[in-house]
Amino acid sequence: MPLNHSIQNIFIQVGQYDRYAIFDFYYGSDAFKKYGTTVYGHIIYTPSQRAHLKKEMESNNIGDDDGLILLDGALQDKNKNEELRTVGFMAKDVYRLSTLDIGPIKNEYENKDIKDIPNTIKIDFDASGTNAEEMQLMMFRKRLEKNIPFIPYELQKYYSLIMLLEPENLSEEDKVKYLMDVNGHFHHNVIITVLSTFVHFHKQEQPYRGILNKALYNRRIERINYICKHLGIAAKHIDNLKESNPNSWNELVRVVYGFEPETLTLWGWKHHIYWDFERFIHIYLRHYPNFFIPESSKGQGTSFQYNFKDIRRIVTIVLKANKEAIEDRLSAGKGFHIQNEKGYYYNGNYYSLKIESDGRLAQFHPQDQVNTNDF
Repeated sequence: MPLNHSIQNIFIQVGQYDRYAIFDFYYGSDAFKKYGTTVYGHIIYTPSQRAHLKKEMESNNIGDDDGLILLDGALQDKNKNEELRTVGFMAKDVYRLSTLDIGPIKNEYENKDIKDIPNTIKIDFDASGTNAEEMQLMMFRKRLEKNIPFIPYELQKYYSLIMLLEPENLSEEDKVKYLMDVNGHFHHNVIITVLSTFVHFHKQEQPYRGILNKALYNRRIERINYICKHLGIAAKHIDNLKESNPNSWNELVRVVYGFEPETLTLWGWKHHIYWDFERFIHIYLRHYPNFFIPESSKGQGTSFQYNFKDIRRIVTIVLKANKEAIEDRLSAGKGFHIQNEKGYYYNGNYYSLKIESDGRLAQFHPQDQVNTNDF
């Protein structure tokens, strides 16, 4: 059987653009016997494979070689999809290659600009007429029904809402255990949860606003101290950002005041993946360009090519894509880690991901592109 489509030809036509590919196999070929007449999906390349093919494509000596193709398949048969991802098929088995494109063809791997998440639908929602606290308490109870675990902060939030909305259901034991520190004082986060609601519904009563501002200020001091220690800088260097880039400074301050630890994986997961302020701010300080502080002695990492609001969505997209492998590792009491050649590819970037054995997200960032001069 003739080699209709070499690995170079497949990359030139489909792979470099991450186009949705449809492969028809020669009758009787190994791929035909394993998968049937046709398979479809997106081709999987490691960073070095992509760099090697790119360098070859730009040279005057483009080969015409057989080679292994791994596919992120979209068949109805999950077992076949798993084999396409891990076993794959040889290019020599491909009789015909066609594509199915949604939108214009472009090479996102070469795109250095700010990106949008593909196939995003914006839905406007007016929450002004809803009671956010009652809705959140209801969602917490739904999670309890489904045995979805809580991180410590969420437990604190849950019992704070009970104290606020249903004080008769809060036992003294739970109050002391979840809401108070060793000195018998309410935690800052508890005060913030309760007083934020009071301020919202009693806008004219200034005492609530004053106490809330004090609690927020105390939390801000703690978090700014952590940032300074983490980056090896003084507080004045953060203030310098206010002069050089006031928009970035305002964005950072809003995060410092308002971020709340959260579970990133909920419905359909056995284990929770979560981030707290320390891991969240580490990811953004190192990899979100608007938060880069030049005076930091810790250096800057690779940059996200997304706006602030989209980075969290990228995190959840990569988590969902690796769900089965993550769940298996956490069920065995182990952490999960992918990087370098095993980094996960999405929309033109490879991502490194590290999760601790308790589900805490420890690391998430885009990887550097492989240097084609290494080949």
